[in-house]
Amino acid sequence: MEIIEDSNVTIAHLGIVSGIMDSLGIPQYIDSVLPKKSQHKVSWGTATKALILNGLGFNERRLFLMPEYFDDLATEHLLGEGIRSEDLNQYMFGDCLEAIAAYGPTRLFTGITLNIMKQIKFGTHRLHYDTTTINVTGEYDQTFNTRLIEIVRGHSKDHRNDLKQFIISLVTNQHGIPLFMEPLSGNISDKKTLIRTILEVRQNLITDETVYHMADSAFYSADNISSIGDMCFWITRVPELIKEAHVLVTSDVVWVPCSDSRYSYSVFESSYGGIPQRWILFHSREQQKRSIQTQMRNLVKTLEKDRIALKKLCVTGFACEADARKTVERWLRKHPRYILSELIISVKNQRTAGIRGRPKRDEVLDQVYFVSCKIDLNQDVIAREQEQMGRFILASNDTTIDPELMLTYYKEQSTVERGFKFIKDKSFHASEVYLENENRIAALVMITVLCLLVYSIVEWLVRKTLKERKITIRNQVGKSTDNPRAKWVFFLFRRVRQITLVVDNNRVTKLLNINEEIRGIADLLGKEVEKYYS
Repeated sequence: MEIIEDSNVTIAHLGIVSGIMDSLGIPQYIDSVLPKKSQHKVSWGTATKALILNGLGFNERRLFLMPEYFDDLATEHLLGEGIRSEDLNQYMFGDCLEAIAAYGPTRLFTGITLNIMKQIKFGTHRLHYDTTTINVTGEYDQTFNTRLIEIVRGHSKDHRNDLKQFIISLVTNQHGIPLFMEPLSGNISDKKTLIRTILEVRQNLITDETVYHMADSAFYSADNISSIGDMCFWITRVPELIKEAHVLVTSDVVWVPCSDSRYSYSVFESSYGGIPQRWILFHSREQQKRSIQTQMRNLVKTLEKDRIALKKLCVTGFACEADARKTVERWLRKHPRYILSELIISVKNQRTAGIRGRPKRDEVLDQVYFVSCKIDLNQDVIAREQEQMGRFILASNDTTIDPELMLTYYKEQSTVERGFKFIKDKSFHASEVYLENENRIAALVMITVLCLLVYSIVEWLVRKTLKERKITIRNQVGKSTDNPRAKWVFFLFRRVRQITLVVDNNRVTKLLNINEEIRGIADLLGKEVEKYYS
């Protein structure tokens, strides 16, 4: 028996990724709409699958290092017979991204998700909308005529206004599975993006379910509300910059306790934007506690700064006592958190402004009034502010929706935020941009969200099957769980490798480090995954 040289290669969790992609029909769908016209050995569906393996391999590999990445993988086992690492080079991947860009990244991703939804019913009852910015450095090729996005400076959600950026618009369901994505230029407005995205999703999504479209407060404007009208149900947070909302948040109301003792609510009706809607004013005890802690930290910092600012305001002197008092009173009106604890006004005789030197014997001097004052915190104002902390308004055009159900639905907005956190995670290097061509970057955004799609479906499927079979797997601390993260499931497969031997002049392929735990998890995910670990 003899081991073939370089035949010990990794499979790890990538068999899960390959199997899920096969079961969802992602490579097959891509090949059906993007037929390969180049001389490359692999199809665009297989090339996309390879990019997903790279993205979910949690290894940093620039496109021109892709062959080296696949040198240590069971490439034929994962991608297809006859496919070698040298077939997966930067030129092939570049052409694949060009093909995706030419077809339309959003169009392709939408087609993939609609095709998946024909096979799997994971629910579209609640859809969550949001956008995020991806900051980049360097210069980009802008010589071609048709650009899908423009990488420019804009309002950065990462507070990096010094960098250029592009935007990702994302829609997920209540399980965090992305159903829609769109790469956007770096200076696009959230308000315009969200309303356009909702209308586009409604056009593509055909379902008998009652669907709620949810977004953060950037969506809530009179124009957006009136544009949607009653064509679909929405839930969003009302910004307190709206006068009606500010009055409501600062008013005294009668609270109704929620079944969750951390919350209470009060129901109101509104017709903001000309649309009848239900406003629910919520109070969160935990949020109030956090806000008070933040306020007290900030008050300690700003009190000394404001004392210095007031002192500088009064240092130049005043023509009369009335002017001195008015200046202090005007400052206090602008800073209602303070009260005057001491006020001393003194008078000094000085030469007319601009004349220097010692006064002459008979020279008439001007009387100048100086103010010395001390301020302290206005505890009554602070107490009123603290009483109103932890309040927020949710609105919906479903005027019969239960308040607690509305809160439960809106809190799922964190699913889309977790999706962005996944994309920006430093261990997920498919989000790193090493391309100069803006159209290829738009295509790479689609690949990035496709990675999130596969990852989130793995997580949803494992959790769903565990609950249905009423079984568990071990978690990171060795305890039983039926709610594991996909990344932990991937970690359990880290030692799986493939080795090829020569036995009596015959090639024999074997998998190493397969145990009952791994077989059990593969069984949860279905036959398409099992075949990669059998």
